Amino acid sequence: MSDSPGSVRFNLLGPVSVTVGDGEVVLPSGIPRTVLVMLLINANRVVPAEQLASAVWGEQRPAAAGPGLRNHVLRLRRMLGDDAGPRLRTIAPGYLIATNPGELDVEVFLDGCRLGAEQLRAGEVARARQTLSSALDLWRGDPFADLPPGVDGAARAHQLDETRMKAWQDRVDADLSLGRHRELVAELRGLTRAHPLREALHGQLMLALYGADRQAEALAVYQELRKRLVAELGVEPSAQVADLQLRILAADASLLESVERSESGESGSAASRTGPGSGASTTATAKTAAATARNAPARYTPRNSLPRDVADFTGRGQETDRLLAAAAAPATNAVVISAIDGMAGVGKTALAVHVAHTLADQYADGQVFIDLHGFTPGQTPLDPGTALARLLRAVGVSEDALPSDPEERAVLWRSEAAERRLLIVLDNAVDAAQVRPLVPGSPGSLVLVTSRRRMPALAGAGALSLDVLDQDAAVALFGQICGADRVVGEEEAVAEIVRLCGRLPLAIRITAARLAHRGTWTPSHLLARLRDRISLPTEFRTQDQSVAAAFAVSYDALTPDQQRLFRLAGLHPGDDFSAYALAALADLPLTETEDLLDELHDHHLLIEQSLGRYTFHDLLRHHAHGLARSEESDASRQAALERLFDYYNHTAAAAVDILYPHESHRRPHPPKPATPTDRLRTDEDARAWLDSELTNLITAGTHPVAAGTQHAGDLSSILARYLDHYGHYSKSLTLHAAAVESTTATGNRAGNATARTNLAGSYWLLGRYPEAIECFEAALLGFRNIEDQAGERRVLTNLGVTFAHLSRHQEAIEHLTRAMAAYGAAGDRAGQVIVLNNLGSVCEQLEDFEQAGQYHRQALALAREVGDHVTEGKALANLGMTLNRLGRPTEAADMLHQALAIATTAGDRTRELVALNGLGDVERATDPAQALTRHQQAREICAAIGDRFSLAGCHLRIGDDHQAMGNPGLAQEHWEQSAALYTELNATSQLETVRARLKGL
Repeated sequence: MSDSPGSVRFNLLGPVSVTVGDGEVVLPSGIPRTVLVMLLINANRVVPAEQLASAVWGEQRPAAAGPGLRNHVLRLRRMLGDDAGPRLRTIAPGYLIATNPGELDVEVFLDGCRLGAEQLRAGEVARARQTLSSALDLWRGDPFADLPPGVDGAARAHQLDETRMKAWQDRVDADLSLGRHRELVAELRGLTRAHPLREALHGQLMLALYGADRQAEALAVYQELRKRLVAELGVEPSAQVADLQLRILAADASLLESVERSESGESGSAASRTGPGSGASTTATAKTAAATARNAPARYTPRNSLPRDVADFTGRGQETDRLLAAAAAPATNAVVISAIDGMAGVGKTALAVHVAHTLADQYADGQVFIDLHGFTPGQTPLDPGTALARLLRAVGVSEDALPSDPEERAVLWRSEAAERRLLIVLDNAVDAAQVRPLVPGSPGSLVLVTSRRRMPALAGAGALSLDVLDQDAAVALFGQICGADRVVGEEEAVAEIVRLCGRLPLAIRITAARLAHRGTWTPSHLLARLRDRISLPTEFRTQDQSVAAAFAVSYDALTPDQQRLFRLAGLHPGDDFSAYALAALADLPLTETEDLLDELHDHHLLIEQSLGRYTFHDLLRHHAHGLARSEESDASRQAALERLFDYYNHTAAAAVDILYPHESHRRPHPPKPATPTDRLRTDEDARAWLDSELTNLITAGTHPVAAGTQHAGDLSSILARYLDHYGHYSKSLTLHAAAVESTTATGNRAGNATARTNLAGSYWLLGRYPEAIECFEAALLGFRNIEDQAGERRVLTNLGVTFAHLSRHQEAIEHLTRAMAAYGAAGDRAGQVIVLNNLGSVCEQLEDFEQAGQYHRQALALAREVGDHVTEGKALANLGMTLNRLGRPTEAADMLHQALAIATTAGDRTRELVALNGLGDVERATDPAQALTRHQQAREICAAIGDRFSLAGCHLRIGDDHQAMGNPGLAQEHWEQSAALYTELNATSQLETVRARLKGL
């Protein structure tokens, strides 16, 4: 057998195939192809026999699957012949196929894309074009086409497709740079039709047309792109594409600069071109003019978000050399990862940042720092999806382009990072599982991870366990901070100080800084103070006493006002806080609070993590909290927290009133507290405040002090609409459940009925309908007992909607009819709008579309009268879907586009998914591929906000789209997912609809 590259080629970019020399191995369809594609996807890794059997037979696996699988492997080995067959090896607990570099088409493709991009950046345009063209020619169809239906390869296939598209764009850039404008027009026309929202392709088409002396057509491409983006996404074209349009409009001749390259990649003769109507010639340069068009999503300005490197960084020479050596190791096919672990305060972050700054020049595509909050008290570790969003923003991906699904974000991140040299610091990680999705999939980048935990499960990472400083480095660090002149003649005292600090860098820094700011102190004096503190009870029961002593000295150095604010800040239940929140805790004016915060920040006792928002180092938070418990009375702590909750409740109510003024009468309005409050004037102000304080608000609403007062119940009512509107369903469940407990304990019957209503709404949005009905019925009884007719009307409406979702149509109509009459008697027109919308939806389920249309038109007119834009958008979407069922697609599309624009502007994801679904339904008859895109976008929203009922409907629609496109297998897959969800939700009417689809296959 020959193992030399090129003698055997394994192909996955299309139907799986194997070529040996000039001939192709004949592979029959069925199990051998399944086994081969599973092994090749995991080339050079053992695939467990259990995993292979599941892929081959799925749920119909025979009892003798093991022997059967062995027979199929033997058969496949024989088919592969003498050259390729021995590559298929039996290695416990399964099987492995060995490939050499250059033999697997996927690897060759990725290497070609990477090399071509590097050549293009280096100005080797002709070489780049040849390399990229060769890579693109490897594609023969959909990658992993022979994967069985039960095996999900969509994420990897999507990543490959994104890489292919980037390579395609790079190859077009090369062609444009070589002046091949006319030859590109037809190709780019096809690409823009296939990818109508990819701005970079449209920019390239504009440039190609302009270079082909078709200026008017180039400008028409821009207008068509702008019209589509505004209509479908509600956004304008990017600044880069808009600038390109202006330059074409001005007949900018510099756009047509080109360069001729020899096939060896060396510079050839300069080519001059004349711009249309300009009469001016330009000198060729190696810089491609296509970069102007590509600046939009594909190009970005490299950023450096590293924290500053401390000037007094001391010691860690061996550790630094080890990390630098790992980064400089010979290139492999894997990204370089160094994981730094150690105890809190040992200097993990300082070392990572120091090394990152040392290497920054070697990673020209950007240096990114992210705090993963793995061990931040009071804060949940950053979930990978959120961390991925921050990474994607850091490399220039716009907010609108961020996928909702974390898996899809991971795919996009690997694709974006594939052609870049990035230096990424992932600080304060909780475990390997949090880090894995954030690591680029291609070589060229460096990842530095810090964590309090060792990470043996982080494959491929070089581990570095960081200990405390050695004695010499600890003493040197102390002298660097306080000044070398302060330690002369006091060497023994300094040695003892750093020993009492446990040679922990954090403790040394705080202690030395105290000495630096006390000109009359000596190290001996400081040592005596430390020894005194050692004899006192330590607040840190699980920490070294020396660390507590260092913090105590730091605290003693503060003024009484600074000390009070520091310890009261330790009572704050959230992770970060604003000056307004601390002003409430301390009952101080805002300016005085801000001054004290600046002073605490200067003393390194608080961290300003973003403008105007502060947090603690982990150990200092515990220290401050312990001081508050020991130095403040129970009454003082209670009063401080009540002031804080007064501030949060009042400001939250003010923010929600700005966003939802038509419902203001339904919410509590806590009086303005005596302490300062934020000035919120616009929708943007209100939304920004609620978003930034959301975690703090939920923590406040579930705090024991809030539970014993009216705060928990009020906050639940205040935030209910905002939480539902923006899809914070799990947080709303937590808050409303706490409010039910609080109002029950305090005997607040009105608050309890409202809290149960809100809790039922959370259950409803999560598809937990039996629990929702139980809560709604309890709330209805509670409102009746206190004769609250407004509350009773709302619950009747909600019960009607819930019964409708369960296909209990008669009960739905009865409850909604009673609610409509009650709203009418009370003159509550906003409430009538909601009921009319829901009555129309019930009529749609009963297929009485004429009546449904009447209800929705009434709802739309009334919503506009009362100025309820949220419900107006819902009425427009409902009316659009009804008109489509009545065979009036043009009117339907108009209504649905209006609904989508309203929802997008308001950031209302719930209404957005309704409008997207409706538009997809309209478009299926003429453009099923576009319909599929709409429904997939809606599905992403459902998954993000946890709306399982709507998710079931999305799968039903996606199945219909695939059926219309001639893909019955994919249709069946999505219909089955829809049926499973509807079964869980007891939605019998909808389930019958899906089953009818499945029976018709």
